[in-house]
Amino acid sequence: MPTKIISLFSILLLLPCSAQMAFANEDKKTVLQFVASVNSVPITQATFDANLKSAIERGAKDSPELRQTIKEELVNRELLAQEAKKEGLEKSTEFIVQVDQFEQNLLLQLYLDEYFKKNPITDEQLKTEYERQKKLLGDTGGEVQYRFSQIISSKESESLVLLSRLQKGDSFTQLARDFSADAAGKKEGGSVGWVNSQQINPQILQALRLLNKNEFSKKPIQIGNAWVIVRLDDKRAAKIPSFEEAKNQLRQAIVQQYLLETVKRLRQNAKIVM
Repeated sequence: MPTKIISLFSILLLLPCSAQMAFANEDKKTVLQFVASVNSVPITQATFDANLKSAIERGAKDSPELRQTIKEELVNRELLAQEAKKEGLEKSTEFIVQVDQFEQNLLLQLYLDEYFKKNPITDEQLKTEYERQKKLLGDTGGEVQYRFSQIISSKESESLVLLSRLQKGDSFTQLARDFSADAAGKKEGGSVGWVNSQQINPQILQALRLLNKNEFSKKPIQIGNAWVIVRLDDKRAAKIPSFEEAKNQLRQAIVQQYLLETVKRLRQNAKIVM
């Protein structure tokens, strides 16, 4: 996640969901204001603000130079988008699949953010989950822990498109942020963190055992109705992390549990044809 210029350009071309959500949540007045136009197509203040926020979150320092660079790159992006439309690329299967997936992921992220805004995760919940997981781990002697990342898709076709992009050299972390259906891990770039082998799905574990460090699975792994691409980030002899070390993973576990319970409830009342 490359030089500073390329990194910034990457930020703009692959704007993460968090920034897109900032755009989605802007009031109408901000959306109607614009900072530039390209062939009469406006670049809105909301789009500029979302990109500025994204750049700052990634470590850039707010400055007039940064703001001007972002504005110039937004113009470049709009020029490229217009050129792509001239070639009819917005009608391609890859474009349609990714837009569809992004819309689903954005709605899911907004749904989760809204729920946990009203029901914030407390330290007490984290401690309860920590003790529960400690009991599950028990004696870790001889066990191996894996640190891995994953990109989850709801359709095999979507997963194959993402796998193709990975094979062409696209960033695993960026694709996970932009397209993974795993709302709990999206903000971490798909990172699951350190997990004891006995807590990992057997099919995922089998794939991880065949990978070298920084390698990703050669084909999507079907887990129920989902398709998963995994990358092995590291492995080590198992140990139980401290509460502070485990906090992010504990939050993900609580969010994931809420998702599972919500999906179970919704499936009971839904008409599903497969």
